[in-house]
Amino acid sequence: MKYCLNIFFIMLFVIPVYGQVQTQKELSGKSAYIKGMEAFENEEYEKARQFLLDAKRNLGSSTGIDYALADTYLQLNDLPNAALYGKQAVDSEPDNKWFRLKLIRIYRSAGQNEATLRELNTLLDYHPGDFDALYMLADTYKDYGEFVKSNQTLDEILKLRGADPSVLLMKFRNFEALAIPDSAVAQLEKIREADPDNLEMLNLLGEYYVKTGRTEKATETLNDALTRNARDPQSLINLAGIYLDEQKWDSAGTLLTNFISDPLLEAQEKMNIARFLYSRIQNDPQNIQLRVETERVLDSFTKTESDYGPAFTLAGQYYIQTAQPAKALENLERANELLPQDEIAWRQRLQLLMSLEKYEETVEVGKKADESVPDDAFIQFFTGSAYMLMDQNEEAEEWLSNAVSTPARRPFKSAIYSTLGDTRANLGKHEESDEAYELALRYDPENDNAMNNYAYHLSVRGENLERAKELALKAIEVNPENAAYLDTVGWVYFKLEDYDRAQRFIKASIDTGESSAEVLEHMGDVHEKLGDLDEARDWWKKALEKDSSRTQLQEKIN
Repeated sequence: MKYCLNIFFIMLFVIPVYGQVQTQKELSGKSAYIKGMEAFENEEYEKARQFLLDAKRNLGSSTGIDYALADTYLQLNDLPNAALYGKQAVDSEPDNKWFRLKLIRIYRSAGQNEATLRELNTLLDYHPGDFDALYMLADTYKDYGEFVKSNQTLDEILKLRGADPSVLLMKFRNFEALAIPDSAVAQLEKIREADPDNLEMLNLLGEYYVKTGRTEKATETLNDALTRNARDPQSLINLAGIYLDEQKWDSAGTLLTNFISDPLLEAQEKMNIARFLYSRIQNDPQNIQLRVETERVLDSFTKTESDYGPAFTLAGQYYIQTAQPAKALENLERANELLPQDEIAWRQRLQLLMSLEKYEETVEVGKKADESVPDDAFIQFFTGSAYMLMDQNEEAEEWLSNAVSTPARRPFKSAIYSTLGDTRANLGKHEESDEAYELALRYDPENDNAMNNYAYHLSVRGENLERAKELALKAIEVNPENAAYLDTVGWVYFKLEDYDRAQRFIKASIDTGESSAEVLEHMGDVHEKLGDLDEARDWWKKALEKDSSRTQLQEKIN
């Protein structure tokens, strides 16, 4: 853009001056022109347009003003007016290269293909062999899908200028679009000859060798790149990718571990390498050799960059994925120390503690997390859930009430409301519990956990049993093998005094092999209603054997 502005100011000198003493109108016009150029440079294009139109009204015809207006209207995306003033500037000075290039750009932006090509060829009539014109012509042909004509034009440039990397790169793209891989790679090889230290081109050539099945050439090229710069991350990633594809796990691991261990490299560059390897293990989680090399790299990363928080967050994610909770918690705790504002590390640590049923530690960590990352729905949810599972429902209600007031996506908001419903049901706040469950289902009508728990609490209370049946049946449609869900359906039928259906659904729950002592007790209750007390006592005994804390069963058995 700057070269255009320089031309604008030069054009100021071609604005006509009538006589040695300038009139007030002329002075006003020149002032408006200068203000227009200043506004343009400050990207205040609407203001520039107004000043330049004032300049044109006061000074009359001027190629400089027309050119400036063309560029201003182009920036405002007013292409008809841009073309109008661009054409006027070109008509005034037909051999002016920059005026015509601007008009060509306007026509290209407007999608006027024929006009664009016509102006380019006219420009070349005035300036044969001009690089800018030829390059734009080749680029225009490429954009229009005329790849052969584009390459023919590029060949003209190469004859005039020799092996220009930017020209060869466009030829490469054209051959790539034409699906002629041998010719495409030949252009990259020419770029390599012309600019052997261009690491970007060496990597592109290496990648293309891989695509065309020439891995030996790719390896040689990438090693060449690393000879020129042993710390180039992209060359390392590409070469390691070849080793991994060839199942040379130790070669890839050694290459990347050496890079990660280099004290002179920036931590962010190492992070790119670690993420690359992490993505590979995500796609092949059962590969033991790849896991070994990934762990070597991650352990080296956290050792050499012991104050870089993201390294520990990534290591924590990896160890969660590979079911190594102790190492995951160790890394996530360090991540929390180094980056207390990193909510992802806090969330992952809390979720892992919950899955390990370490509820007291979850609450302790959740409080610290809330101090560092306040108003985070995930942190509040995990902390509140831990309180609920420790049967501290008043504290749970407080945390979960805060969580539902915090922005979150609809499915997660539904999960929070569902857990809040459970908590309020435990507190005997039945009306508020039902309200929370209804909101959970409004946020996510497919939340089967909310359906089941809501239905069960209604059935226990013996209230709104038809609604309970509707919810329970829908829950098992979503998750038909869930033992708790099947028991809920059975218990709803029990409360509806449909003991045959109750028995069948509770039996289905027991047949999953996942049923709790409560389900066994329910089966005994059903048999009691069916008049088979001996069978009922057998089920109650089984329930008591499974959970000795259910002392109320002794009265039923006796």
